Amino acid sequence: MINARLLRNAKLESSYVSLNKQYTFSKEHTLSIYPLDAVCTFIPKNACSTLRYSCAIANGFLADLSHIDWIHQNNSVFMSTQKDVALAKYTFVILRCPYTRVASSFLDKVVVDDNYDVKDEMGKKLSISFHDFLTFIESQDRSDRDEHWRNQSDFLHYETYDEYFSLEKFSEAIKSLGSRGFKVHDTREILNHDLSKMKRVDGDYSKMKSLELKKMRKEGCAPSFKSMYSSVEIELVNDIYNDDINLYKSHFGDNELLF
Repeated sequence: MINARLLRNAKLESSYVSLNKQYTFSKEHTLSIYPLDAVCTFIPKNACSTLRYSCAIANGFLADLSHIDWIHQNNSVFMSTQKDVALAKYTFVILRCPYTRVASSFLDKVVVDDNYDVKDEMGKKLSISFHDFLTFIESQDRSDRDEHWRNQSDFLHYETYDEYFSLEKFSEAIKSLGSRGFKVHDTREILNHDLSKMKRVDGDYSKMKSLELKKMRKEGCAPSFKSMYSSVEIELVNDIYNDDINLYKSHFGDNELLF
């Protein structure tokens, strides 16, 4: 008999599993790929739209990328059952450099997305810097953090996965998954989640307010990820995401880390 896979969070609380918030959170970020009997964990800002769309195509719900908005209305359709999770023949997850991920979250969600306005106690919209953003994250309980900048470690549903991929070497993930019969359809450019077409500029943008950064974006420019950091911001990320940095290093070393 083959034992079921060991789950990371089920044992955290001696209570009904449905009341175990960490378990249910990580389970909500699993996807079943039916033809492969596979389960992957998707982490926001780690090519998660690409994974969810590729899963929809692999599972026969969509034929191509012509219905790109479908996944946003059907986030939970392919969430794995407890049986799927336990008996998966193959599991994988995509991790990302923590320094790059949180900088990308700020530039994408705070600078560009109006749904992520930061307001003061009176409800007035605030223009904040990346430094302000990190200070805000540091003040939060990690369970209260938005999923786009919540610690990647919190999303892991298994003690171990069959494969860990790095977003910094996404082409290797595409090749490896393709060899298993899972075609990855990269949606980042279509969904405008990729800054690669922007002119990336260097400098010191760690204290520049979001309204000024928004003006840069409209002009086709965006700060490089490194330029969002001074030594102070590096230390903040080291404190906030220490577990993620160690997780990343344990699988990929430190060559792909921004710092």
